[in-house]
Amino acid sequence: MNTVSKLVLTSSLCCFASGLAFAENANVTDNIPYEWAPWKDPNDESKLNLAEDKDVLFQRRNLSEDPKNAPGLYYPNRYEFGPMWSSIPTFLGAPLARTPEDLKAGNVDVALIGLIVGDQMIPGGRYAAMRMRSLVDYLSYPYQGEDQAIGVDLANLVVADYGNVAANWMADNQINLDEIHRVVGSALNVDVVPIGIGGTHIQSYAFMTALAQKYGKGEVLVVHIDAHYDAYKAGAGRYVHNGSFFKMAVEKGLINGSDLIQVGLRGSTPGVETLNWMRKHKIKFHFQSEIEKDGWDAVLAKVLAEAKGRKVYITFDMDGVDPAYAPGVGTAEPDGLTAGQALQLMRALGIQNEIVAAEFNEYNPLLDDLHNHTGILMDRLIRSLLAGMQGRKEGITDPMYYQPERISHDSPIK
Repeated sequence: MNTVSKLVLTSSLCCFASGLAFAENANVTDNIPYEWAPWKDPNDESKLNLAEDKDVLFQRRNLSEDPKNAPGLYYPNRYEFGPMWSSIPTFLGAPLARTPEDLKAGNVDVALIGLIVGDQMIPGGRYAAMRMRSLVDYLSYPYQGEDQAIGVDLANLVVADYGNVAANWMADNQINLDEIHRVVGSALNVDVVPIGIGGTHIQSYAFMTALAQKYGKGEVLVVHIDAHYDAYKAGAGRYVHNGSFFKMAVEKGLINGSDLIQVGLRGSTPGVETLNWMRKHKIKFHFQSEIEKDGWDAVLAKVLAEAKGRKVYITFDMDGVDPAYAPGVGTAEPDGLTAGQALQLMRALGIQNEIVAAEFNEYNPLLDDLHNHTGILMDRLIRSLLAGMQGRKEGITDPMYYQPERISHDSPIK
């Protein structure tokens, strides 16, 4: 044995205390052995085996140690009205709620939930929730006033800011789905509609698991606005990721393929094989090419007919809108819905259907323009959906209803 070999072997034996024997010319294996990789599950390499002390990047507060207050909603601001910069920002200027008891005591209709999961190749989606609370243009216009299409008073729908859902920003995002499931489920359990704001699209899987537990598997229709079909084969070293969650949801039976309506699809995928999978599972897809060929009015009528009479969960990826209107997204695709078409769709679904959950995701404020046009559009999409829901409560049944006074200046004065 030459001197170099002796040194290498001696160094190797000294460095490892596991008692393993090493041959002089041993080969390095393809994978790190389990003895040195406590994060691996020896029975399934695709699973993470994280001990609790390695996974705690957030910890729930013990609310029992807080001063005792009666359950209900509360405003964090000192002033009822004043300059926007004197406010502690909340979603739409809504009051805060921390617990299901707060939601129940406040007779809340909708809980707005901040989502901070980042699952995009271009980071930034995790910052959207906080940016949406502090859009300068809208701090002076909290959730009040009349909707300018159907005329309902937005303040009649009780809305609360239910805080953010924590996320392990350095860990596998599949782990984050459990916490989203818990928080969304806590709103559903007291019959409040959860609306997620911000984050990335992987979080939809947790919405679907919570909805399946609340209403039963296959009982909720999903309306999915997106440039991408998000039913890629499982990959990226995970069972579910930002582009595969619908495939998993269909194959696990959380939703039936026939209960999925997709609007605005375009880009470089899917191919023939995946299109056949989509047809096999009876997914109702509406590509942008269909909108261009048949016109928006025809496609909108078809979508509303397909959704009629169903409980609906809306998952809105901001890249479903043409980047001319929404440049600040994780995966921009030219073409897409116009801002007006997207607003109309939200309002119409809110009127026609019982909305049981929604979330608006994939807004990346780091990629937005200086005037935050993508954030402003997301704000308006949420308000349009809420206006439709309030219109439904007030007895409006036609999803294409417009208040006559806003259609013609010749309408009589009331």
